[in-house]
Amino acid sequence: MAFAEYLDSDHADFDNNSKWPRRLLHVPTMTSYKWQPGNVYGGRKEPPYIALSYTWGRFQVREEDSRDFPQLQPLKIHGVPWEIPRINPKTHFRVDEFETVIRETMKTAERVYVFDEWKKETMRTKGLATRVKREISAFIERWRWEYEFLWLDIACIDQRKTSIQMAEIGRQARIFQNSKHAYAWLSTLVHTNLGTLLSDLEEAVSELQNERYNKKRSDFDSRPWISKALQALRVLTDDPWFTSLWTLQEAFQCNHAIILSRDGKVSCNASLIELKSWTLNHLFRLVNDFVMWTERTTSSRAEPEHTQLLTCIHETGLAALWYNNPMGLLGIANHRKCTKEEDRVYGIMQVFGSDFKVGKAKEKVDHQRTYSLPELEDELGAAILTLYPILSQMHVYLAAPALGKGWCVRGNSAVPSIVERGDMFGWNCGTRIDVNIPIAAHSLCELSTGEMDGQVWGYLSGRACDFRALQAAWFDADQSDVSKRIQKSGWRMHHCSIQSIHMIALDRETCLGPPPERFQVLNVISVQNQTSQHDLASWIAERSRELTLKVFLLGGCEFGEESFNICMIMNKEQEGTNHYWRRVGICVWLTSHLMTGVVDHPLGPLLRGESIHWEQIEGWFG
Repeated sequence: MAFAEYLDSDHADFDNNSKWPRRLLHVPTMTSYKWQPGNVYGGRKEPPYIALSYTWGRFQVREEDSRDFPQLQPLKIHGVPWEIPRINPKTHFRVDEFETVIRETMKTAERVYVFDEWKKETMRTKGLATRVKREISAFIERWRWEYEFLWLDIACIDQRKTSIQMAEIGRQARIFQNSKHAYAWLSTLVHTNLGTLLSDLEEAVSELQNERYNKKRSDFDSRPWISKALQALRVLTDDPWFTSLWTLQEAFQCNHAIILSRDGKVSCNASLIELKSWTLNHLFRLVNDFVMWTERTTSSRAEPEHTQLLTCIHETGLAALWYNNPMGLLGIANHRKCTKEEDRVYGIMQVFGSDFKVGKAKEKVDHQRTYSLPELEDELGAAILTLYPILSQMHVYLAAPALGKGWCVRGNSAVPSIVERGDMFGWNCGTRIDVNIPIAAHSLCELSTGEMDGQVWGYLSGRACDFRALQAAWFDADQSDVSKRIQKSGWRMHHCSIQSIHMIALDRETCLGPPPERFQVLNVISVQNQTSQHDLASWIAERSRELTLKVFLLGGCEFGEESFNICMIMNKEQEGTNHYWRRVGICVWLTSHLMTGVVDHPLGPLLRGESIHWEQIEGWFG
C-alpha cells in the first residue's frame, strides 16, 4: 500500500457498499471526521447531513500558477491529510463566499427573505396573517441551524490520486441519495438576479402554453416569449454549474436539489402561502414544457431565436434531465466541460446504480492502466446490456454510429419522450412514489456482446416480425372499436391530443433515408385531428419495400392496468461476408385494450408477439 493511502486508510470495518460516506464535514468546527463503526462521525451516530453540488476543478490554482497568488489561502478544513485546493477568486469565488454558502446549507431548506419578498406585488396583496407568518418564518430561518454535517467533496474525498479516491468517487450516487437534502450552488448568480431569471422563465413558458393548437398556422405571436425565455436561459446556463461534467450526475440523481445563489440564498415562489424553494426539478420541468410546445406549435419555427433556444436546451441537457431515463446522459456529457475525455463516462456511470462501475472505478483492477473513451463507452454499454437489456436500447442516435457501434448508448444518443420513464423499461423497476402505480418490465430476448473482426459488437436472440405486418395491424386496431378504450386509458406518455396504439422514434441517418420535414424531430406528436404516428409508420413501410426491415421484440411492461410491448426496429445488412442487423429506431405499442373479458381481438396474437408472423432470429447487431 502506498504511504499516501496509509495516511488515510479505511477503517477495517468500513463497507464500501454502504450508503454512508467515508467522511463528513462538521461545519461548526470545520473538521472532517472519518467514518467509525456504527456510522459515527465525531461522536455523532448517523447524523443527518446535507450534500452540496458545485463546480471548482476548472478554476483551481495549479502549482505552476501559484506565484500569481502568493497570499491566496484555501478553505480551512481540519482533520485531513491532503491539501485543500485553492480556487482562483478572480474567475470563480472567494474563500469567504464559500464559507458563507457552507454555513447557509445548515439552515432549513424552505426559506424566505422578508424584505426581498415585500417588494413584490404578489406579496403586498396577501393578507395580514400570511405576512406575519412570513416574518416569523424568516426570523427563525435567519438564526436557526438545523444541521451540523455537510458532505463537501474537497473535505470528504481524498484529493490525492489513490484507489480510495476512485472508490469514493464511485459512491457519490448513494452519498447524495442518503443526504437529508442537497443544494446546487450557482456560484455566479446573486440572489436577486437568480430570482428574476427563474420568474422570467416561468412566465415565458406559461404564456407559450396559452397557444391554442390548430392544424392551420395560428396568429399567435410567440416571439416575445421565446426571446424572454432565451435571455433567461442564456444567463442561467452561463453559470459553470451547467457546463460541468461532474454536476451532471448529481443533477440527475438529486433533481430535488434546491437551487442556491452565489450568496447562499434560495429563491422562493412568493405567490404561495406555503413556502417552497426552487428546485432543479422545477427548472427541468419548465424547460421540458417548452420543448413539448415547440413540437406542437403551428407558429413559425423559422425565427433564429427559436433555433438558438432549442440548441441551448439540447446542449445543456435541461429537458432531458426532467426525464426518468438515464440513457440520455452520455449525450449530454458530450457537451459538458471536463479535464479528461474519459470522465464523460466516469462522471455519469453511477446513475445506472450505486454498484455500477467501469474502468478504473471497478474494484480489483490495475489502477495504472489507462482507458480510452471508446473503451469506456463499450464497457458501459456492455454492462447496461447485461443488467438492463430493454433499457439499453431506449434511446435514439442523432447521428449514425460507426459500423459495429450501434448496439449501445453513445455520445450522440438522446431520449425521446416516448421512453421518458426508465422504470417502464426495467430501470429501478417497482412502484414509483410520485404516481404510486405498480410497474413491472420483463425481457423477452437475449442481448449480449462479442467480438467480430477484432471489434466489440452486440449479439441478439429473440422474436422478430416484418415491419409492414405490424404497421397494418396498428392501423387496423386504431380503426376498430377497441380504439375507444385507448382514449380512456392512462396511455399518455407521448402527450398526444389523440391516441394511437403505437409510438415510434427513429434514429437519424439510417437506411430509410431522410424522412419528411415534419418527422425530423425527436418526438413525433399529433395535435388536433392529425395522425402523425400512423403517417410516420406508413412512410417507413413504403421505404422498407426493398429492405429486410424487422421489429425485434425486446420485452413487455405492465404499467398499472395497462400492458405494452417494447421493440427495436432494425434492418438486415451485409459488409463483406458478415451479415448483421442495423438499428433504425425504437417503438412501443399498447396491448391491454385488445381483450374484452375473455374475448380476444383478432389482432391480439399478432400484437402481443404470439402469432406465426413472429420468427426466431439471432445474429450480430451494431
